[in-house]
Formats: sequence, C-alpha cells, structure tokens
Amino acid sequence: MKTRISILLVLLGFAALSARAAKDYSKHNIGYFCDVGVAFGGTFPKNNEPKALLEVFTTQGYQFSKTFSIGAGVSTYSTETINIYLQLRFNLRDINETRTHYTYISIRGGYSWSTWTGDAWGDDKGPIVDPRFGWSFYTKAVNLRWSVFAAPSFYQFHFIPKIGLAFEF
Repeated sequence: MKTRISILLVLLGFAALSARAAKDYSKHNIGYFCDVGVAFGGTFPKNNEPKALLEVFTTQGYQFSKTFSIGAGVSTYSTETINIYLQLRFNLRDINETRTHYTYISIRGGYSWSTWTGDAWGDDKGPIVDPRFGWSFYTKAVNLRWSVFAAPSFYQFHFIPKIGLAFEF
C-alpha cells in the first residue's frame, strides 16, 4: 500500500511539472493550478509519546481570481495515512502587477484513512482541518513560484503543528 501511495504522488508531481512548461509564474494566472509540497511536523497524542511526521501532498484546482482559488488534493503522513481534502486559498494582496512575494491564508478540510492501524485497512480514520498561513515567492531566474507555510493542523482530533515548502504550478 505504501508503494502505491508513493507512486501516485510521484505521478501527480510529474503532471504538475508538465503543466509548468509554458506559463509565466510572475503573477497568479487565472485558471488551472497545481501545487506539490512537503511539510514537517509532530503529533502529540494523549498518553503517548510525541511522533515526528512527514507530509507529502499535491493539490489540483482552479484559480478564480488573483486572490481566490479552490482545489482538491491528496496527501500522506509518513505513508501511514491517505488524506483527501478540499482547499480554499486567499491571497492577501490583489496581484495586478508582477510581485516577487506576497502572503496568503488557506484552509484545507477533509478526511483521513490509515494504511496500517487496526485489523483492516482504514480502521483508524477521521477528519482533518488544516489552516495555513504562508508566504509565496517568485524566482525569476527559473520562472518558479514557491511558498513556505506554517499550519496548526488538527488530524483525527490530534494537534499537529507543522511547517512546509510547496512548489506552485
């Protein structure tokens, strides 16, 4: 199962790279978007030891204006879960001209299924709420938009503070 998750995320990453070919990323383009990223965090469950987590994710969606987008995505926490989510993102600045950086907020909400806990696949499941505050940057030399973010996530009623890096296509 972990191999299938990894293969799915790699294929979605390649799809994002192929979509990148002809766009100018100096400003947010209205239309299709994709982001691919990683986040590092930790979970602090009651009566258990803290545990470090690595999240790998991709979001596919539509940029409706220079300040609002909506998308759906899939992620995994250390290949132990499959997370399906819906993401709303608001850029905190109306981007009318080329800008090298700006801040944004987003919220992801969805559901998670474990790939290993319990007697059967998916026994450990629950909701995910992931508010994010981030900063998006444009690197002119390689025509690349990327972002860093912090997220106080709530996964199956566990608090997971995390920081991450995403590439935006």
